[in-house]
Amino acid sequence: MSLLKILVFIIFFVALDQVTKFIVSVNFSYGESINLLPFLDLTLMHNTGVAFSFLSEEGPGLRWLLVLLVLVIISYLLYVIMKVKDGNKFELLALLFIVSGGISNLIDRFFLGYVIDFIHLNYLEYSFYIFNLADSWITIGVILYIIYFFFFEKAEHEDKISKS
Repeated sequence: MSLLKILVFIIFFVALDQVTKFIVSVNFSYGESINLLPFLDLTLMHNTGVAFSFLSEEGPGLRWLLVLLVLVIISYLLYVIMKVKDGNKFELLALLFIVSGGISNLIDRFFLGYVIDFIHLNYLEYSFYIFNLADSWITIGVILYIIYFFFFEKAEHEDKISKS
């Protein structure tokens, strides 16, 4: 895949996430919620921690530690993307989703000090969690990478062994 296509992919998914966060932030007060479907609400929340608000009570120093950590991870994944850009398209797609989600949440954390979450899944009185599109991109990417690893990479490795 060309570098231009890679950049367009990343920019599109980062922009889509940022636009949805902006729309919700402008139209909702913190904690405000509206019901869309029996299992889906839009609820504006600010997540200062990591996944599922883990470490959200650790204070402002965590913000910059997370920014640095995410920058290192994204840099490494971009390096891997450059190595595999002409290889397995499934692996590349998985990595692009992860990087797109990571960059978008990094933008929030860097400029705002928190990540904007607003998609709230629930069932009856049970609340699952509140997330955003970038979290979805990361989750999709991880699932695709697991599928790649167990079905494509394993087959490629076994093929190389049988040829040697």
